[in-house]
Amino acid sequence: MMKKWFDLSILEVADLYRRKEMSPVEFVASTFERLKEVDSELNSFITTLETEATQAAKEAEAAFLRNEVKHVLYGIPYSVKDLYYTQGVRTTCGSKILKGYIPDKTAPLVSRLKNYGAILIGKTNMLEFAYGIVHPDYGQTNNPWDVKKTAGGSSGGSAASVAAGIGLFSLGSDTGGSIRIPASYCGIAGLKPTYGLLPLEGIFPLSPSLDHAGPMAKGAEDLLVVMEGLVPGFHSAQLPNNEDTIIGILPAEKMSDVTEEVAGIYKEALEQVKKTGWTVKEVELKYFDYTEEIVMNVLLPEAALIHKKWLPRKEEYAPLTYKQLEAGLEHRTLDYLKAKRELMNAREDVDLVLENVDFLLMPTVPYPAPEEDPALEEDNEMKFTGLFNVTGHPAMTINAGFTKNKLPVGLQLVGRRFDDKRLIDTAANLGKLLAKSMKGIKMNV
Repeated sequence: MMKKWFDLSILEVADLYRRKEMSPVEFVASTFERLKEVDSELNSFITTLETEATQAAKEAEAAFLRNEVKHVLYGIPYSVKDLYYTQGVRTTCGSKILKGYIPDKTAPLVSRLKNYGAILIGKTNMLEFAYGIVHPDYGQTNNPWDVKKTAGGSSGGSAASVAAGIGLFSLGSDTGGSIRIPASYCGIAGLKPTYGLLPLEGIFPLSPSLDHAGPMAKGAEDLLVVMEGLVPGFHSAQLPNNEDTIIGILPAEKMSDVTEEVAGIYKEALEQVKKTGWTVKEVELKYFDYTEEIVMNVLLPEAALIHKKWLPRKEEYAPLTYKQLEAGLEHRTLDYLKAKRELMNAREDVDLVLENVDFLLMPTVPYPAPEEDPALEEDNEMKFTGLFNVTGHPAMTINAGFTKNKLPVGLQLVGRRFDDKRLIDTAANLGKLLAKSMKGIKMNV
């Protein structure tokens, strides 16, 4: 086995398989060795599938020995957030309510990956029902860069496991930033695709008007490979010439509560962008300051409706989760209807802004990973992410640097609706520019 195998990309591993310089059996075995080595500190998995994954790896190895032509994801180990239904394998949603639930169907996205021969290694830890708080039965997922910090939520197990090298990618969900925020905290790439691009069937809902499914991986190049597997016809776009690319940024006053180190990394990224020949242009997003109000007016009642049948089981929920569900039951109908109208208005506003710039660039989160996940509505954690759940535009985070305490800092790039492939390509190019300043930094696990 090669040294530092978990630093390899999907394409690198796929190439080694085909040259018979690495065996899927060996790689999957090493993946579980890594899991056993570090996950007692991370707590990133709820269910692991070592027996099933090992058998799938043996089948993959046999196919490569027969020189059969297979999809690039064939034999690649990955995980899914534990709200993706998996037939015959429990799906807990990080809750006590569904602690023993075993679905009789599999989410279509997981089925697509299985059809390509990707190897599911387990179901990752998450905030209870993706709703902003961890259930005490499962515990917080810790950050591989500093296990005293959170990995973020609600897709924290996916982010931590990928960052630590337990599988090459993971599928998460994002309702206000739940892919991008933990990806930022853990120093990896995470994509919230255009609303509706990936099916939500077979994924336990939080708020159907805001929910997005999406992948997380070490870098943008791997996200592109995964999306090509998940979306038929999804191919790498031809990037425009540097001088034609215009990056939209927010006015300085919108950065007032961003920490000094995050602001510094963001400023350095802008300097790198300008050196490439890209133009930087200040833009105004009319609904930026109203994001949290819109999100909560939609999320609270939609989540309450989904959970209404279980509300008599109050003692099985984490207290804060139940408090939020109760608030949703009491929500005013007019506030919900107004917020639904504002979803469309905000989408049109961002569409107009993106007619004059190619992409938007901003911090992903105003600060690096805290010790615990902040409570919903009590923090500005989704300040930069939530608007694009409202509007449905594709948004992704890439690692842009580290604080003096070696905590990752992510930057968010936002593109035009259904222009996801060009967004990923641009993020990959930006990531290469920023990577030069990050060599030699090692994680704690």
